[in-house]
Amino acid sequence: MIIGRHSEPLGPLPQRLSPLLLAFGPVRFPFTFMGVMAFGIGLWVVAYLAAHRSLDPPSQGIAVATALLSWGFGGYVLVRRIRRGPQS
Repeated sequence: MIIGRHSEPLGPLPQRLSPLLLAFGPVRFPFTFMGVMAFGIGLWVVAYLAAHRSLDPPSQGIAVATALLSWGFGGYVLVRRIRRGPQS
């Protein structure tokens, strides 16, 4: 199933509504946008840690792990995009 396509009719619709009103073309998930946002979230977490040095050690550890995971995911997505092109 492609996102945005209905596999079967939805049933009777009022005459003024088109059956394609809620359907739209195939949608490609925005992985590049997700990669850029992951970098941004990691940067925001590091800035938050720098501004709030009084956090307890477990909270700092969770925040550092979040930043590293975000940067790892963002790096993977963007490097994959650069190596394989936009359609892979």
